[in-house]
Amino acid sequence: MRFRQIAGALSLLGAATLFSGATSAFANTLPSAPYTVKSGDSTLSLADMSGVGQQDFERVNGLSNASQLAVGEQVAMPFLYKVDQGDQLAYLAKVYDTTVMSISQLNHLSSDVLHRGQVLLIARGSAQIHPLSIQHMSAPTTTAKLVQSPVEAMVATSYDASYASNGSWGAVDYFGNPLKFGDIAVDPRVIPLGSKVWVSGYSDPALPKGGFYGTAVDTGGAIKGSRIDIFLPSTTAADRFGIEHVRVQVISN
Repeated sequence: MRFRQIAGALSLLGAATLFSGATSAFANTLPSAPYTVKSGDSTLSLADMSGVGQQDFERVNGLSNASQLAVGEQVAMPFLYKVDQGDQLAYLAKVYDTTVMSISQLNHLSSDVLHRGQVLLIARGSAQIHPLSIQHMSAPTTTAKLVQSPVEAMVATSYDASYASNGSWGAVDYFGNPLKFGDIAVDPRVIPLGSKVWVSGYSDPALPKGGFYGTAVDTGGAIKGSRIDIFLPSTTAADRFGIEHVRVQVISN
């Protein structure tokens, strides 16, 4: 638990972050994919429509923050999928009109073995567009640089949406966005804000078995050095969490 000190003007960075804890059912609320760009659309507006961060929308489509969308252009519509028992990459690729290679590259998978509760970024509709764009999905862009840092041992605590955890600032992250599962508070000197990370090594049953993807969108007065604070949706889960020793790897920043 911690109290944050929010400094500076609110930024769009980190809005609707990639690992928001959404489930596969969220795909049913999205527009059809691939999506045909209309007048007034931007990478930010389409990212908001998808429910993912602008950085990840651009990465899925091989774009950068300087890219201009053309009316009539088709783009993939990424979303988060929570793996269920028995899911296979080939099945997910077929259902969501993408490819096994796309899913593997976007999620840095080293094998085709999936684990229940694992959260994947899936580029819906990508199989129909930009045949060569798959080559750019894992390439660095100006907004999401893949770094694949070494795995580090850290101490993890947890917090929730209560006043006790957030004080008068309320249940919002450093950028003013509502807190959600997958958000973590970090020491920006150790993990840059906006970074995507893989957290594993814990034993708490409130978290997905095997590990989860998180986004560094928060800070805290007590979060210094090799320590992270994991947001949990319920006070009960946060109270039970206690202190855990975890492994953290920065995937992109």
